[in-house]
Amino acid sequence: MITARKTFLPFALPSISEKAIEEVAAVLRSGWITSGPKVKEFEEEFAKYTGAEFALAMNSATAGLHLALESIGLCSEDAVFVPAVTFTATAETVCYFGAEPILTDVDPIFNLMTEATLKETIEKECVFSKGNLVHKKTGKTVRAVMPVHLAGAVCDMDSINSLAKEYHLYVIEDSAHAFPAVHKGERIGTHGDFTVFSFYATKGITTGEGGMVTTRHAHFAERMKLMRLHGINRETYGRPGWYYEVVSPGYKYNMSDIAAALGLVQLAEAEDLWRRRIQIAEIYRSEFADLPFLHLPLPAIDGEHSWHLFRVEVDTVPGKINRDILCSELQKRNIGSSLHFIPLYEHPFYQRFGFERKNYPNADAMYKRTLSLPLFAGMTDGDIEDVVTAVKSIFTDL
Repeated sequence: MITARKTFLPFALPSISEKAIEEVAAVLRSGWITSGPKVKEFEEEFAKYTGAEFALAMNSATAGLHLALESIGLCSEDAVFVPAVTFTATAETVCYFGAEPILTDVDPIFNLMTEATLKETIEKECVFSKGNLVHKKTGKTVRAVMPVHLAGAVCDMDSINSLAKEYHLYVIEDSAHAFPAVHKGERIGTHGDFTVFSFYATKGITTGEGGMVTTRHAHFAERMKLMRLHGINRETYGRPGWYYEVVSPGYKYNMSDIAAALGLVQLAEAEDLWRRRIQIAEIYRSEFADLPFLHLPLPAIDGEHSWHLFRVEVDTVPGKINRDILCSELQKRNIGSSLHFIPLYEHPFYQRFGFERKNYPNADAMYKRTLSLPLFAGMTDGDIEDVVTAVKSIFTDL
């Protein structure tokens, strides 16, 4: 007999404190709710926390990825390396320019882009000519590489940076899952030319919708600052007088003070939220250690995992268990789950680029086996116990 929770447990929920609600209410009462003093303060505090020289707040991580690519001058004659396992935002921003996304496979353990998977793609699909890396199929010049720190595990940035330097590529880290992970003694936010964070509702810290780009390059920071608000050369808040000039056709990507007020409190609480996620992950890893046919995520190598997600892999035992059966059985017990991610080459839009599944064996294996269990800081001890009991009952009944 299946025992189900009385209420549905999603795989992720935001954790919003009363302090955060008070700060947002104060901004709403202040009369200044769009980009203003709170955004500036949030950028300064985020730069301080990550150790970055510049931090620029955006209304989404997608906007941040877009402006990072725009600032390096990406155009339709260019191409960018992207891992096959990521959310569409990583690759879609490349497509905004008419540029070509070139997919790499991922490693079989963490499902990350590695030096090996990147090098294999370079050797198979590109040629180095006259100081440029050129995509043999399209003739487009490869300008950048976008490693994705999946679920909270971080790519080996030293090796990727080294390979990127060899081929004159910019490095744009998609760190939507990584805050506040640590890699080789340093917080994520300073390893690539750009690091892009997400503050979506389910992320490590949230502003509802929002993102941040960190960089050490002053000229790129100035370009992104300009382009996030219509290409206007003076910010609205603190502008001396009414005069301004539009110097480029920009975008509407600025963050509001409402979002920044929430972000500032979330940033102050980030360590506590992180510790709770670590605690939950450790409970799962201990409780599920001996279950048959279930493979658990590993701690980070050379750093500290953010534990944004707890992704398990399920062996297929015909008629008994596989990833989809686990998902269905959890649903019967009123427990949510999710998949991160359907490989890009599986989606109808990306099939126009001619990607073939056989070229991404590790991504394909991941897709058939992986599921994300509930993991968020606001889970109660009872929620955790419910997940543990449900998963154990599913696997011990085989």
